[in-house]
Amino acid sequence: LLSAVRGFAPSSRRHSVARVFRSTDVTSAASEWKRSMDEEVAVIDAEIEEKEPEPETEPATSVPRSGATSASDSGSTSGSAWEYAHGNYILRPPVPARAVLHFLGGALVGAAPHLTYGHLLRRLSTHGYLIVATPYNLSFDHLQTCDNIVGRFEDAAPDLAAEYGPLPVVGVGHSCGALLHVLVTSLFPDTPRAGNVLISFNNKGVRDGAVPGFEEVVVPAIQFLEDGGPADGLKGLELIGDVAKCSLEGELPPDSLLNEIVSFYAAPLPEAVSSAVPSDVSLPPSLRSSLAGAISPLASALRDAGILPTLRQGAEIVHQIPSLLREVSAGGATTDFIPPPQSVAAAARRSYRARRTLVLSYAGDPIDESPAILELLRESDGASRAGAEVRGAELEGNHAT
Repeated sequence: LLSAVRGFAPSSRRHSVARVFRSTDVTSAASEWKRSMDEEVAVIDAEIEEKEPEPETEPATSVPRSGATSASDSGSTSGSAWEYAHGNYILRPPVPARAVLHFLGGALVGAAPHLTYGHLLRRLSTHGYLIVATPYNLSFDHLQTCDNIVGRFEDAAPDLAAEYGPLPVVGVGHSCGALLHVLVTSLFPDTPRAGNVLISFNNKGVRDGAVPGFEEVVVPAIQFLEDGGPADGLKGLELIGDVAKCSLEGELPPDSLLNEIVSFYAAPLPEAVSSAVPSDVSLPPSLRSSLAGAISPLASALRDAGILPTLRQGAEIVHQIPSLLREVSAGGATTDFIPPPQSVAAAARRSYRARRTLVLSYAGDPIDESPAILELLRESDGASRAGAEVRGAELEGNHAT
């Protein structure tokens, strides 16, 4: 996979993210992008044919830039450090940057891409790729998810362009992330890409296997809620998840979260008891400092044992479940993705605009739909007009490889 992505991603520095994402004239920016890609395609083709004898060096520790916070506990044993800026996890290469890789992970695990895909992304970074991994919470409304992802990437793009200069932007997505990149490239005309790498593409409907256990687990849970089950239990799960995330950071919940918890759990109590519960909970600074000092060693021990990243990843994944159940409950058990699979295919056939696309599949992946998207993109109107290159490759492994 590393070799395939390295061989595909362009290294020309003509394409400025700031020029595309912050232009006041979207049409002009798109035309300028196409002209620049026409000029550089011959150079990129020549570079792809060359073997890259780059050493597998470990990246040096990066220093967070202004506006970014460190997120270095990524499970890496190297000196690499993730930064969190504008809702994105950013990993800077230890060598001159050759391209921006905008990464989107799969369903649920895409909420913590710097953890779930950390090994792959760190290795790509050592070969000169500036990684921008945008986390997202799974939703049945893919369009809203795409809009949120694009907005956060656009917020980060000007600072990166100002620091690194013009760089090509390549979308890399796994499973649901690959689907989201197809939608962005088809339906967001002011967000052009030099290319896309689509890994284990999946455009199945909800009931066709896109959501494992939908009929067996999700639908019964929805019916339970609709029949008068404890819908407030979802709120309780969310609050517990919020507390867990704070604890894993070695921090105490803020007073606002403590007040939510007290109010939630006091509500069902008898009035004589609930009336005695304070309406405004605020920990004195001295007490907060003492309690934080007590839980900090636990977080440090988990970090030293290498367990902390896994726990954080689990917390991010589980935290999405209550909102998903609530979303499906509001729409009924017949909810499907927006847009549904047939509409995704129609949009890609009509409007997909990436000049270069690499579709990667795994031999042991039962839910992969790479052959379908490969054929569709090769026959798309956009590919025909622009003379785009679409190619595929199959690797050994499975959907989780």
